[in-house]
Amino acid sequence: MSGSQVVGLVFAVSVVVGACFLALVLVRVTELLLTVKGTLTTLTAAALPLLEQAEQAAKTGNEGMVKVAAITDNIQALTDDVSAVAATAGAVAGGPMVKTAKYSLSARRIITSRRAPDRAKQVKAELAAERRGRRRGARSAATDTATTTATTTDKPRSHRTS
Repeated sequence: MSGSQVVGLVFAVSVVVGACFLALVLVRVTELLLTVKGTLTTLTAAALPLLEQAEQAAKTGNEGMVKVAAITDNIQALTDDVSAVAATAGAVAGGPMVKTAKYSLSARRIITSRRAPDRAKQVKAELAAERRGRRRGARSAATDTATTTATTTDKPRSHRTS
C-alpha cells in the first residue's frame, strides 16, 4: 500500500470513530432530553394544581378585601350618622338641660343660703356659751383657791371637754 492509501485508510477509520463518538453523544443527549421532558411533565402536573389554588386564594382574598372595604364604608357612614344625631340631640336637648341645671343650682343655693344664717347663728351662740362657761369656771376656780386654807388635799381636777 502506498502512503496515500494509508493516509486515506487512517482518515476513514478516524471518520468512523468520530461518527461513532458523535452517535454515542447524540444518544446520551437524547436520554438527557427525555429525562428532562419527564421531569418537566411531572413538575407541570404538580405545579398546575398549586397555581390554580393560588389563583383561587387570590380571588377569594380579593373578594374578602372588597367585602371588608364595603363594611368599612358602611361603618364610616354609620359613624357619621351617629355623630350627626348626637350633635342634633345635644343642640335640641342641651339648651333646656343646661337651663334646668342652672335653675336647680340656683334654687339649691337660695335654699341653703336661707338655712345658713340660722346655722351660723346657732354655732356662734354655742361657741359664745362655751367661752362664757370657761371664763366662769376659771373665775370660780380662782376664787376657790383663794378662799381655801393651806390644808387642802391634792385632788386632780376634772377637765371638761366638749
